[in-house]
Amino acid sequence: MSRQHATPTKSTPSKGGSGGAGKAPTSARTSTAAQAPLEQDPAFSNSFMAQTLLTSAIEQEGAEPGQVDLFGAAMGGKEDPDKYWFAEDGDEIAPKTGGRAQQKDALPALRQKHEGSQVEDFTKGKPFVKGEGDQHAVDPHDVKQGALGDCYLIAGMAAVARADPKAIQKLIKDNGDGTFDVTLHIRKSPYSRPTPVTKTVDARLAVKGAGRPLYAGLGDVTAEEQELWTALIEKTVAQHKNSYDLISGGNINGHGFNFAGATELLTGRTEGYFRTDGMDADTALLTIQIALDEGKPVTVDSRNLESDAELTREANGRNVYWNHAYAPEEVDLNGGKLDLQNPWGSDHVNDLPVDLFLKYYRSIRVGA
Repeated sequence: MSRQHATPTKSTPSKGGSGGAGKAPTSARTSTAAQAPLEQDPAFSNSFMAQTLLTSAIEQEGAEPGQVDLFGAAMGGKEDPDKYWFAEDGDEIAPKTGGRAQQKDALPALRQKHEGSQVEDFTKGKPFVKGEGDQHAVDPHDVKQGALGDCYLIAGMAAVARADPKAIQKLIKDNGDGTFDVTLHIRKSPYSRPTPVTKTVDARLAVKGAGRPLYAGLGDVTAEEQELWTALIEKTVAQHKNSYDLISGGNINGHGFNFAGATELLTGRTEGYFRTDGMDADTALLTIQIALDEGKPVTVDSRNLESDAELTREANGRNVYWNHAYAPEEVDLNGGKLDLQNPWGSDHVNDLPVDLFLKYYRSIRVGA
């Protein structure tokens, strides 16, 4: 923001009125002979004229003579609350005319392929909107992954929302001015405990079309409100690394950021990691079922099937995509099947036999 300077305005007394405008000031000197030009009078000066004009103008506003503050309002009046309030360089100030505040930090960089994308301020954005059929304003199906490889984070959000929606609500405070305080649990080192760190972000998001965020999508939408909690959390993670590209799966744990799991980032509690290699069917099903029953967030990661074209086609036919995170929704212990939520918001995995789960998935992550 460029520095703003106060610009003096000239106040000229109107003719007539109770202030005696138009009369010669009593302190002005006159000659006994012919009237001398005012500028030749020894008492004349710029400061004299300024005081005379200001005094006359202020007294017309009702102040008694001698009770005038030449650089403010009438003496003895109420103190102007903005008297010493000035904008400083770098401040982002919402105009008093109802404008929206903006975050002080620069917006995180976009992926290189998205540089130059339009940014939209979602003025109808609210952290949480309870949609039709939702049991809680925070619903696991509010999440929608966008054009960014952060399925681990979006699936983690869905898992925490399913286990404890209030835990998500505690992370975001709506400041009521277009900004939001978002708290994440950050490790200062790989061996330290996560501690809550709050950043202030706004509702400006890169878009791929009017009202369509480029990255994490909107949750429930009504004519008056647009749900932003997924996008706000994703943006805050990107703010910590100054880049959306640096929170994609292969980049998250680096550049000074000590990452130990999406559910830890959201809850502050340690995330357990269990490889499926060597697990039998019952162990896999029970690990997920117990986590769901106990209200613990749980996600699963698919294997890297890229080099096996036949296996890729087989898995894709069941909506299983390689190197992708999912959030389990339900386990059928008797039928030996699972339902898994795809963080895309579509193409979910339903009735997946446990033997195929072990074939397609490499790990299970359970939050504490």
